[in-house]
Amino acid sequence: MLLEDFFVDLQYDNMERIRGCGAVKKKYHTVGEMAKLANLSSQTLRYYDQIGLFKPAYTDQATNYRYYAESQLYLLDLIKSLRFVGTPLEKIKEVQYFSIEDMIRYLDEQEHTIEDQLARLAESQYTLRKTRKQMQEQLAIPVIGEVFIKEEEESRLLCLTVADATPVHVSNDAMLILTETIENAGSVQTIRYGSYYPLQAYDSVQTLYYTQIFIPILTSRQFVIQNELVDIVSMSAGRYIEIAFNYSPNMYITMYNKLLHYIKTHNIAVENTVWEAVMPSNFSAQMDEQLIVELKVKLL
Repeated sequence: MLLEDFFVDLQYDNMERIRGCGAVKKKYHTVGEMAKLANLSSQTLRYYDQIGLFKPAYTDQATNYRYYAESQLYLLDLIKSLRFVGTPLEKIKEVQYFSIEDMIRYLDEQEHTIEDQLARLAESQYTLRKTRKQMQEQLAIPVIGEVFIKEEEESRLLCLTVADATPVHVSNDAMLILTETIENAGSVQTIRYGSYYPLQAYDSVQTLYYTQIFIPILTSRQFVIQNELVDIVSMSAGRYIEIAFNYSPNMYITMYNKLLHYIKTHNIAVENTVWEAVMPSNFSAQMDEQLIVELKVKLL
């Protein structure tokens, strides 16, 4: 017990004796006693008194010792409940004077706020899991430069129709449109981007034009798109034949032809779309930038 609380208790005992043992009186508690009853610290009660949030019921004018009525515990319970749901102290000073009807309306508002916060947290968790899965998939690439079969989950893609984008060049303006669209919808840019285009023979990487470029959507929510060149496309779940490699223009067309040759020589039935995913091989500013490209074609 603090020395101050000891002397307060002593003063309280004297006050009780003076009032008379047989008299009907209101039960008072010292700061230390009230703190124990409310499971708060004495410092917290003194601070609440200082800011005018929770004042003692009685102050001895001679000693300036403070005493709380037992009935005030109900108000402390209210304060603790409102603090638990994140209500600022200044707002609690106002709320404690509400009528029951006003209090119910206020608590309804608080519940809606918490529901919004929970939805935001769930969305953040969904985004985190998607981002982590992208990195895990990158680590799980069997062999760089060799064809392999992989099971893919369905992926929602925010796509932009472009006229002149190739594996050699995608304009910054085009990528900015996608980034702004997805961030304005309340999501974030992913570590990947990509494109899709027809599966066919190409003379060179300069003659391989993308149908659309995209960034994966990391949010589960639906959102409105106002740009007529932007839409949402799904890469369906299923088994894909793939090849991954470290990007360079020459390596791109070499690996593309290797995948195409493998499909033809093994007479593999596939869809007519190539899905491209581009991702960084590292995230360090101290290391040389290197991109990894995955080319995927779905098996029929």
